[in-house]
Amino acid sequence: MQMMTSPRVSLIIIQYGNTELLWNLLISLERHADRELVSEVIVVNNGLALGEECRAKLEAYKVLTIRVVDNSKKSYASGVNFGVAAAKGNMLIIANNDIEWIPNSSIRMLIDHFQQDPLICIVGPQLIYPNGNWQRSYGRFSSLREAIISLAMFDSIWHGVLIAAFRYNWWFARKARAVDYVDGAFMVIKRHCFEEIGGFDESYTFYGEEMDFCWRAWKCGRKVVFIPNVKVMHIRGASSTTDALADYTIRLINAKQKFVKKNFGQRRARLYGCLVQMAFFERYILYSFIAKLIRSPNWQQRAFQAHARFQAVKGVGLC
Repeated sequence: MQMMTSPRVSLIIIQYGNTELLWNLLISLERHADRELVSEVIVVNNGLALGEECRAKLEAYKVLTIRVVDNSKKSYASGVNFGVAAAKGNMLIIANNDIEWIPNSSIRMLIDHFQQDPLICIVGPQLIYPNGNWQRSYGRFSSLREAIISLAMFDSIWHGVLIAAFRYNWWFARKARAVDYVDGAFMVIKRHCFEEIGGFDESYTFYGEEMDFCWRAWKCGRKVVFIPNVKVMHIRGASSTTDALADYTIRLINAKQKFVKKNFGQRRARLYGCLVQMAFFERYILYSFIAKLIRSPNWQQRAFQAHARFQAVKGVGLC
């Protein structure tokens, strides 16, 4: 096997919203054993939201080499493209500002995994919540097949299996494997692959970008690999309010439907929207029944969320 020369790694952080999250990320990197692996940190000032005082503190940071680059646009995809253009590394770590490095989890293992197969283009770790619980870290490409699986609720069953596998450390929960796409909150990309694929599609806003990018990687004959033995903490945003949940659902499903339309055509995208709407309604009915049957607050919350999602997608005319 041909060994890879020591890579120059650029960490590209897409900054938006809370600057406290950004500082927590940087401090966690500063304290990490693999800190020396990262030769530069590019903070993309998305939407020009960073104040001058914060910017000055970042650029004066003693331990890490940090550069702040301004991006007048607000989308995640444009932030990634802008950050990569400014970066000098041949290995790119793309990260949200709400991730933190875990002390006993080797980031070097992600970089080293590229040596396993020259076709590997993108790798991603196991994301976990701050309490240590399992978090979705990869997914299937949006398609009619995926929508039918969701309608049959097989995705919910598999979700439960993955949580159990993580909790009890089953063998397949430790096995690196090829996946359709890894979550964009933290992904490592070979620079020449990024350029070959053509960067992120900026017509996406805040969801679907990584799925589209990984789809094009596979179409180019490259591979995307999930490495569960490496863990990164991700403070994934969540809200129980109806308005926030509805907005999140609309943006997410619109992005998925856009992906289906782009790659499979308008008719399939329309049918995809219908199936998704049916799946949310089905979950609302089922969860409401279970909540009444066993009088469980947890199931009542699930029913509430399913109803909010159903009303959201119904209101935007996906079907």
